[in-house]
Amino acid sequence: MTVTNEELRRIYNDIPKFYDRANALISFFQDVKWRSELIGIVRKYCKEPKIILDVASGKGELSYIIHKLFPKTQIVMTDYAENMLKLSFVEGDKVLASFYNLPFRDNVFDAVVSSFALHAADDVEAVIKEMVRVSKNAIGVIAMGKSDNKVLRKYVAFYLRFIQPYLAGLVGAKPSDYKYIYYIYRKIPTNSELKRIFERNTELRVFKEKALGTVYIFVGLKRKDEKSRQEVKLREGKTKA
Repeated sequence: MTVTNEELRRIYNDIPKFYDRANALISFFQDVKWRSELIGIVRKYCKEPKIILDVASGKGELSYIIHKLFPKTQIVMTDYAENMLKLSFVEGDKVLASFYNLPFRDNVFDAVVSSFALHAADDVEAVIKEMVRVSKNAIGVIAMGKSDNKVLRKYVAFYLRFIQPYLAGLVGAKPSDYKYIYYIYRKIPTNSELKRIFERNTELRVFKEKALGTVYIFVGLKRKDEKSRQEVKLREGKTKA
């Protein structure tokens, strides 16, 4: 089964009412802890950010934690599901956009982060490159991963296909919508492949696996040579103009 961008947009527009409750139940109430850990790590490399971008922000679960840790920081949220942004419980700028084409200039954000969204990308590396492009410093991600252990992968696949939709249904979500997560899991790269992608595009600082490898936390820094290249490109563009 192939999951198209149009189908994912429909699903994410359909589930925001139950999104936070379903995620908490499915992750055994670890999702807030893991998001807090991600932002805590980002904070080590970006101590006083003026502006942070939350990519595929959903209803603002990660942005809420950012606001608590960085109360003076401006937060910009992007998502391609309009209903997610409409029901956001976090104050801040909201932009309807795909994570493949972030509508921002190079090097504009002190940090660019994302939670539980990158696994939905057909091309993870393309999204990471976009996040790196608009960041001037740190890039942080928490998302669904896939263990390199074949036995664990089979166990997780069974859980996602047959158990997770039932748990989501307990809080009022549509089990049929959450079955898509199983098909997303089937197509995502293994954690070792993901780590190589991050190493190719950033100065990797942290890569942690959680919950039998089903979740990973990644934090990297923008390479100085990449930032310099973008700054030169920007100056050349201004000169031509």
